[in-house]
Parts: sequence; C-alpha cells; structure tokens
Amino acid sequence: MAEALEKVKKDLGKDAVILSTRTIRRGGVMGLGARTIVEITASRDASVLHPAERRAMSGARANGRNGANGETRTRSAAAHGANGRSVGGLTQRPFEPPAELTNTLRSEMEELRGLVRELLARPMVVTSAPGVAPAASDVPEELRDYYTTLIQNEVADEIAREVMAQARERLEGLKARAGANGRPAPALAQIIPTVLVESIERLLPPTEPVQTIPGQTKYVALVGPTGVGKTTTIAKLAAHFKLRESKRVGLITIDTYRIAAVDQLRAYADILGVPLEIALSPADIPQTLEKMSGCDLVLLDTSGRSQKDVHRLEELRQFLDAVRAAGTLETHLVLSCTAHPAQLLEVARRFSELGIDRVVFTKLDEAVGLGVILNVVRKLNLQLSYLTTGQDVPDDIEVGHRRRIAEMVLDRTGEWLNASGGESMAAGIEHVVQ
Repeated sequence: MAEALEKVKKDLGKDAVILSTRTIRRGGVMGLGARTIVEITASRDASVLHPAERRAMSGARANGRNGANGETRTRSAAAHGANGRSVGGLTQRPFEPPAELTNTLRSEMEELRGLVRELLARPMVVTSAPGVAPAASDVPEELRDYYTTLIQNEVADEIAREVMAQARERLEGLKARAGANGRPAPALAQIIPTVLVESIERLLPPTEPVQTIPGQTKYVALVGPTGVGKTTTIAKLAAHFKLRESKRVGLITIDTYRIAAVDQLRAYADILGVPLEIALSPADIPQTLEKMSGCDLVLLDTSGRSQKDVHRLEELRQFLDAVRAAGTLETHLVLSCTAHPAQLLEVARRFSELGIDRVVFTKLDEAVGLGVILNVVRKLNLQLSYLTTGQDVPDDIEVGHRRRIAEMVLDRTGEWLNASGGESMAAGIEHVVQ
C-alpha cells in the first residue's frame, strides 16, 4: 500500500485525489504463487466529486507490488469506467461475462424455461383453496414466463406462487374495474411487469440504511460468517459517511483471528484518515469506545463465525453486549448471495439470536440467482440495509430499495448490473494524499 501511494505521488503529485482502492490476486496456479496487488484509482483534480464526472477526467491507477516479482504500472481511470452509468449518483459498471459462458447459460436457461412451461401445462388433481397461493398449474398463461423467471432466479417456489397469486388478483381487479366503467381492458403485456414489481415490493419490509444520531455516537457492528465481505463493506460505509456526508467516523476491529483483516482495515483507515482501534476482549470495549467519543459513527468489524460454532457465537455476543451497554448499537448481518439458500436461512436464524437489526447482502455480481434475498428477508422478516455488487472501494454498494430488489428478481438477462439503482454510496468521494 505504501509503495502504491508513493507511486501515485510520483506520477500525479502530492495533491492527487484517491478515488478508490482494492486488493487483488494475480498470477499463480490454482491460487499458488499468486501476487497480491494493491490497486489505487487517483486523479490530479481534487474538484471531481461525481462518478460520471470522474470517469471523464484523466486519472491513473497505480498498482503496488508485493514481492520481488511484483509489477508497477499506471493506466487511465477514465478507461476503467467509461462505459459505466451514473443515475441518481449511483455508479453501475457494465458486467461483461465471456461470450461462450453467456451463450451456454442462455441455452441452459431456455431449456429450463421450456421444461417449466411443460410442467405448468400438465393438469393437477388438487386445486388451491380460497385465499391460498395457487399451485403451479393455476398460474395464468400470461404470468407463466414470469413465474419461470422467478424460479430460475432462485426464488422459493412458495414465494413465487404467492407473488403470482397477488398479481393475478390485481390483474383481475383491473379488468373488472375497466369493464364496470365501460372502458376496454388494459393491455396485459404493458401492465404485468408493473403489477409484478408492486406485488414483490409488498412482500418486503421498508429499507433501513444506517443513519447517524445528532449529538450522539452511533455504533454499527457488521457480523456474519467468514468470507462474506464484512471488512470491505465496512470500508465502503466508512468512505461514504466520512467523505460524502462529512461525518466523524471511527473504526474498531475485534477480528484478531486474521492478521490480514486487521492490516486491510488499517490500510483503509490510513487512506480515509480515520482512527482505528483494536479490541482484544469484551473487557477492552469500554476503553476503546471512550477513545471514539468524538465520532458521529463508529463501525465495528468482527471476525467471521460459523453458525454452528456455539462457543464463538457466544463470544461475539459478549462483545456486542459490551457495546450495547455503552450506547446505541445497530447490528447488521452480512450474507453472501453466493451461498446455498438453505445455508443462508440457517445462518440468518442462528445469528438472529445475537440481536440482528438489518441485513446486508454482498457479492450480487457473483450470484447465480438473486431470489435468495427475497427468500431470506421474507421468511425471517428481516429488514434490508445495503446491497454490494463488487469489491471496489468506495464503489459497488447501494441502499437495498424494495423496488430495486423486485426488478432484480424479475430480470431474465442479468441487465440489472447495468441499470440504475438506489442512492449512491460512492458519489462525492474525495481524499488528498498527504
């Protein structure tokens, strides 16, 4: 990291603006012998505040090297994001999978869609009772392709049928009202997508992102299994509140099991210019929080815990209880969309015993289907806070609005990655290398 920052200073000058950082692995065979590379996006122009403007400028990315065989190079930041979109301040980068993989997936999806259509067309002996979500065969013809899409996107069957039941009831009501008023029935092809989006929205609770409390220190802890992206998400939130909302932010880590995690968070803290403290035990929490008394927001990074490790979960509970004793704590459970749906539900249930207030879903860009978000939130009645769509800091995070999720799970093409979303967590990021 230090070498990369020196490279930025050398190429762009001491007044360069850091736009984003990330750590990646390159080279090697099956992970062996790979180099760790620190990638920094920077610009000479300190007045650049918006992602759309940022992509138009001439910038540089400096890659720090690790080891004798490492590499250092620069490239244009404008080229990195030239094809991205920024709507409402949200940065969305195009996702371009290999053509061969895209064609294979499209073919498999069409085969699956055809199989589901065939199953839906088969008669069923048992029909649905009044007020009960319809069986698959009861899904109206005009809704069957959408039902298939929900199933392909990993939405649980009972939830998909519940969506179809609400949509069917709404469509029938629209037809009846049109007939009663002597007007022609609305064109289904035009109104079905809107009706379905609204039906899914009704199944989700309102979104609750982090909000600071005037005159008080707000504590926010991110908990969850190993490898879901807690530390990276902490860095994104810290960048947003420090640089965009001008809040006084502090970082605390209790993840002392992985030295690399502490080093990673310390690098982010140095770049952002925020304090970082380490708590080795629950007994250290009061003194650690006292050092952060001047902050508006304190973000706590925790080590990953297996949902089956009762001892470690109890240890985590003691840390959280120590923070709750000192002030207002909000706990966000971080879940990866790449995990198996059954595992996600088990993790959410076990961690809920710790007192979970919100859920953050990560790695949407790597997920096979995004219906897992709807499944977990709906089945466990948990409120959503944020979605993350990549590793870039401070980009690739957005508020998890209900309409955004509904559009994602109804998307057949994966184009949601290029669509506009919620409020930006990256707009206005500015930091000058000292």
